[in-house]
Amino acid sequence: MTEISQQENKKTKCIACKKPAIVNIMNPFCKECFIKHYERRVENLIKRHKLVRKGDKILVAVSGGKDSLSCANVLSKLREKFDFELGVLHIDVGIPECTNERTLNVVEGFCRERDITFHFYDLSGFLGGTTAEVAKVTRRPLCSLCGMLKRYVFNRFARENGYNKIATGHCADDVTRFFFKNWISRDFLWISKLKPITVSDHPKVVTRIRPLYEMLEAENLAYIQIQQIPIAGCSRCSYFLRRDKWFDILRLIDEHKKDFKFNFVKALEVAEISSKEKRDFGECANCGEPTDGDVCAVCRVKERYNRIKLSV
Repeated sequence: MTEISQQENKKTKCIACKKPAIVNIMNPFCKECFIKHYERRVENLIKRHKLVRKGDKILVAVSGGKDSLSCANVLSKLREKFDFELGVLHIDVGIPECTNERTLNVVEGFCRERDITFHFYDLSGFLGGTTAEVAKVTRRPLCSLCGMLKRYVFNRFARENGYNKIATGHCADDVTRFFFKNWISRDFLWISKLKPITVSDHPKVVTRIRPLYEMLEAENLAYIQIQQIPIAGCSRCSYFLRRDKWFDILRLIDEHKKDFKFNFVKALEVAEISSKEKRDFGECANCGEPTDGDVCAVCRVKERYNRIKLSV
């Protein structure tokens, strides 16, 4: 959060009500006006892109960090207005820096206070070992393996438990960084999916929505801190994110133009980006989940892990 010093606070006024401002990210706001401004922008995005419809059952992917909790908090306030059901899924990924007793308590307590259905999933039971163990044995990068497994579980869990949409806390910082990384690698098919809502033709792929698509990471942090909502994000994810060269590049741009990421995603929302590459999705021969090969990546990892364990 971009806080304002006491001396500056005397002269910096909220752009909406002229009270002393306590946060100044793109514009100065007092506490009450910032929360209203934040939630109104999310609501407007939801309406504009029809992210939510009456009767939806939405599952929010919550790690315990500021972005996912911001997403869950806003949706909890909007569920009566838009008439949808809300649930939260927290996955124990088997990495101590990402999931521990404190993380679980934070997410479970958050849901209890807001009367949100809470779900918990232990990946070790699914894998036969912790994610850290599987990564070490199969020699897969831990963070990429963790992300792949979570996407798999969220989609399968949502579908099997009657949720028709998955909401994630991806914000403008994430979208901008993903865009440039995939542009350089020429993955235009992936870029074409960088929208507030992603709908698949495959009946087993659950629709994904990104309510925080236009929100900055700094705004999410301010939104959480102002309301004193406890967080317990993954320290490992934060560490590796800050080692990403695109994090540094975008930070430098921010120093000269603080509304760059916001304006970038606003443009990306309406941009028509297509790809000549088409991926035909079938179903995994082992688990039946959607894949563009005979066996999905998750099953291949599980097979390799079990094969190596048996040979030791």
